[in-house]
Amino acid sequence: MLELFHVERKALTATGIARSLKYPASSAVALLKSLINRGYLSYDPAERTYFPTVQLSLMTHWLEDSFYSEGHLLDLMDEIAKATGENVYLSWQNDLEMQIALAKSGTREAGPVAIEPRLPLFDSVSGLTALTLKRDVEIAQLAERASALGKASGTKIDLPTAMERIRSFRAQGYGLGYDYPQVGVGLLAWALRPKTVNRPLVLLIAGPTERVRADAKSISVAVQAALRRQTP
Repeated sequence: MLELFHVERKALTATGIARSLKYPASSAVALLKSLINRGYLSYDPAERTYFPTVQLSLMTHWLEDSFYSEGHLLDLMDEIAKATGENVYLSWQNDLEMQIALAKSGTREAGPVAIEPRLPLFDSVSGLTALTLKRDVEIAQLAERASALGKASGTKIDLPTAMERIRSFRAQGYGLGYDYPQVGVGLLAWALRPKTVNRPLVLLIAGPTERVRADAKSISVAVQAALRRQTP
């Protein structure tokens, strides 16, 4: 429900919320009342609409300081989007997936770029870049879990191949991939070390494959300069 407000960015009715989320009307109203009682949503009886309160923002403001040791993530993303012209995303590890948390549009025509909100940890540039911050034994344990969970669908993690890419990313200091896993999308990725939590963050720069392939060097230089300014 909160993600729906993030997407719509406007006041919403209970009927509209229930329809969008495919919730029973009674369930939607119960959730809305609970969020109002806790101060996270406000209700306008004249318009019969709901809207997030400042309290919701304040409740999560501390997360930025917990995840990033210096500077501000939004400022960093803004600077990189302006410098490269490409879309910038922030993703974090959520168990065996990478989840897109924030996005900043670039100034250039995006082209056929459509980043999936959730990506597999072992089958994405974002995930393999996050794994560069972990010890090899931890990576092997995660791969074993992922293979066990994917057994029903016949999915098995190719750990040697994954480790080869992870070590390559470690050596060059960032992740790089074209058409992987999404055709038409080129990605560069930097792992950010959290300050107080053990949950890797990955900064992604995404654009059409051929454009990113041609501009990879200049994008890398711009991003690393921004990271140095944000983490003196």
